[in-house]
Amino acid sequence: MIGYSEVIQTMAAMIIFSMILLSANSMIHRNSMLQIDGELEQEVISLGQEIIEEARSKSFDNVTVNSSAPPAIIPGGFTAAGSLGADSGEGTRTAFDDFDDYDGWSTVMTTTHGDFDISVDVFYVDGTNFQPLGAPSTFKKIEVTVTSAFLREDDAPRQYVLEFIRNYYAD
Repeated sequence: MIGYSEVIQTMAAMIIFSMILLSANSMIHRNSMLQIDGELEQEVISLGQEIIEEARSKSFDNVTVNSSAPPAIIPGGFTAAGSLGADSGEGTRTAFDDFDDYDGWSTVMTTTHGDFDISVDVFYVDGTNFQPLGAPSTFKKIEVTVTSAFLREDDAPRQYVLEFIRNYYAD
């Protein structure tokens, strides 16, 4: 019986060690996944911020692009709410010359971290509560939505929306 108790103690020690090893392995896997998600989320923010900063560098509205004077009627002289987006001849992002040209623009950007789907919406907002308006205003809001097949929530890609509100008078 003496030999059996040592075998049982060894087996118990192996079971305890296995449980600790499984727990440590699970924790290492979880930390690795969190690190990868963090890197991908940094890329999402970088891509979205790049679009916002680029749009901010453009004129507020198409009527202010090459104009030395502001429109005669503000905000009524700005582009109609239903006409926001790229003008004819501005089919590519490099040709955009004003903030709202990005409305409706979308692309897939490929980086070292994979493919990212990017879509942009620009619309007029109310200056007090920043809710969407159907008429010109001195405030425009850009929403950049970025998704990646590798950043998932449930069974669908997680959407990241970066926003910026621009004021005509703050340019």
